[in-house]
Amino acid sequence: MIDRLHHYIRELRLLRKTMEAVKKQSRSFEDGKNGHSEEHKALTEEIATLKAKVMQLESACEVKGSKAMALDSEVEALRKQSEGFLVEYDRLVADNQHLRSQLEAIDQSSPHLGYKEHKKDEDCGGKVVGFYGF
Repeated sequence: MIDRLHHYIRELRLLRKTMEAVKKQSRSFEDGKNGHSEEHKALTEEIATLKAKVMQLESACEVKGSKAMALDSEVEALRKQSEGFLVEYDRLVADNQHLRSQLEAIDQSSPHLGYKEHKKDEDCGGKVVGFYGF
């Protein structure tokens, strides 16, 4: 009976040691869980702030994109207007050249029709100054 009692006492000691080890493991697990809980909470908050920032940046991107599209259409309109001005300029240069050639032809063909002589004036940059006498 004493042997049996010693045997039970040994088993009791082993069970107590095992139980202490399990308790320590359980405590460390709970501590780790709480630490991970705080880390998880911090990460969740960071995710929320980053999502808000992403939404803000997306809306800013949309605004800038629509602004860029408006500016592109304005650039295209100005380009077309510039082309129109160039066409008009070319037409006016051609008309001017045509009128000058007509004037030269008239000057050469009829010098006796009451035409006052043209004089070159220094103030006019060497351009022909004068008019037909009427």
